[in-house]
Amino acid sequence: MILHNHHFLGWVSVVLFLFFISQEEMGASAPRLEPHPQIAFLANQPEPMSLSHRAYAAFLASGAQNPEKEYQRFMEIHSSLPRFQGSEAERGEALLEWMHENLLSRYVESQTRLDVLLSEGTYNCVSSAVLYLLLADDLVVEGVLTRDHAFCRVVLSENEGIDVETTTAFGFNPGTKREAIDAFSGRTGFTYVPPGNYRQRQRIGEKELISLILQNRIVALQDQGEWGATVGLALDRWTLAQSDLARMDFETSLVNYAAWADRANLREEGLSLLQRGGALLGESNRLVQASQALFGNQITQYLRSGKIEEAQFFLTQWQSFPSLPFAFVKEQQRGIEERRVDLAIREGVFEEALRVVDEAYSQEWISQSRWEEAAVYLWSREAKRLSNEEDWEKGWRFLLRAPVEYQRISQWERLENVYRGNVIVTLHNAFAEAFQSQNYAKAQQILDSARSDFPNESIFLKDEQLLEQIP
Repeated sequence: MILHNHHFLGWVSVVLFLFFISQEEMGASAPRLEPHPQIAFLANQPEPMSLSHRAYAAFLASGAQNPEKEYQRFMEIHSSLPRFQGSEAERGEALLEWMHENLLSRYVESQTRLDVLLSEGTYNCVSSAVLYLLLADDLVVEGVLTRDHAFCRVVLSENEGIDVETTTAFGFNPGTKREAIDAFSGRTGFTYVPPGNYRQRQRIGEKELISLILQNRIVALQDQGEWGATVGLALDRWTLAQSDLARMDFETSLVNYAAWADRANLREEGLSLLQRGGALLGESNRLVQASQALFGNQITQYLRSGKIEEAQFFLTQWQSFPSLPFAFVKEQQRGIEERRVDLAIREGVFEEALRVVDEAYSQEWISQSRWEEAAVYLWSREAKRLSNEEDWEKGWRFLLRAPVEYQRISQWERLENVYRGNVIVTLHNAFAEAFQSQNYAKAQQILDSARSDFPNESIFLKDEQLLEQIP
């Protein structure tokens, strides 16, 4: 299964959804497990960052081909800003109106990139919120995250601030303007969450707000089936934001890639990624579950194809993998041994098959009842082969030579009695044929042989009485 991190922000749902991978989804890009070096550098800068650092982080997050060129273009725009006068609220509102008059032309739900916004004027809630953050460098601005949306807040004090819904020109302090709420809801389809609804809002810093650009790009790649490419972006987002949600998104990117690798029959690649990703994440139950799925499915594939040694080599190679608990690996080994027993019984010669069964039992890979069942079957099959359904005595004497541990099996007596009875019937019939042919010497010879093996068998006592009646 595939986990989609979120909807787009303008989109941003933190709810995880489950999807099956389609046949067309390729996920071919090699996953990157080192953060972008410049993002790693910016992540270590204290907040509030400088304007240049904020802008550069936004263009890096946007995936701009030439971040330096985009930064220069942004600085030209920043330099052209009017010097807004008045209070913080007045300056903040004037900036929002200016953005919509000069830069923002059309809302596009999936358009999250800042470089595209500056080129084409298209925007969503994240790209417009990040632009506001960058341009409002004379104000204290933070991000606000809801279940499916993001916007800005001009901070007036620790507990006071004004929301800025950047997707509409009427969005400054939108709770006080009916036209702002109508414009926002009509344009985006989302519902404004006012400051009083604390449980539905999360205050986020400038790095995490900028990292939402990466989150939206990740969702776009998921929709394209590019599971490998999402890993590096998710790591960049976690590196920059350093939030629990960003960590979970990185974890999800690893699980998604593992699911794709499972479907693409590239399970060793998936396990390798989980191993390296797990070293970054630390303890993760989800990675353990994903690792077990890959490991178990690969073992199962080998076993279904009768490739016992390949399965054993694979298990030996990966059994020390940190995300594979000892008990789980042991159960996979048990599965291999059980399959080895099945194949030995079905395809092996008697001595080798019996050795495999006995060894599996001695090492406790199979139960006593399974061992007894398999052992009796193998001895029975070999006795039948030797008898060839004619020479029952050969099969019977073969069973008599069985070691005592087999003869103690509860089903053994029944098996031996079948062959014993067939030998008795065969000898009696041979005696009767010789007697009826009046070949009494041969009949006596057959009877002597029978009495040596079955001295107390009643049918031979009666045969002996018949011979005694012959003058």
